[in-house]
Amino acid sequence: MNKKQLLFCKYYVETDNLKIATEKSGYKEKTGEKLLQNPEIKKYIEENKKNIKIAKSDEVIECLTRIMRGEEYENKKSLQSISIKERLKAAELLGKVYSIFSPKQDNNDKENKIFILGNDLIEE
Repeated sequence: MNKKQLLFCKYYVETDNLKIATEKSGYKEKTGEKLLQNPEIKKYIEENKKNIKIAKSDEVIECLTRIMRGEEYENKKSLQSISIKERLKAAELLGKVYSIFSPKQDNNDKENKIFILGNDLIEE
């Protein structure tokens, strides 16, 4: 397998999309279809698909962003039917990822207060 074919395999395993894999690796779509028939390439793809069962962090963030915005995926399935509640939950999770929300501080908590006793002057 040459470098270009290996690149095709990696993109195909990553995206599971023939069109994206062929474009990113520099092949035409019909060539990509032929590559999938190659036994060596088939074997490589099957072995490596087993290893990609866990989503990467950027993939999760991208998915949450698309849900929040109601955008379409590469396969053109619309997310417009997602409820506002689900979109808000995606926004909340993204906010947690980016630490947008900070915990409220209770000003009445005595542990956070500083008491200075005495008549001595404090120099800075």
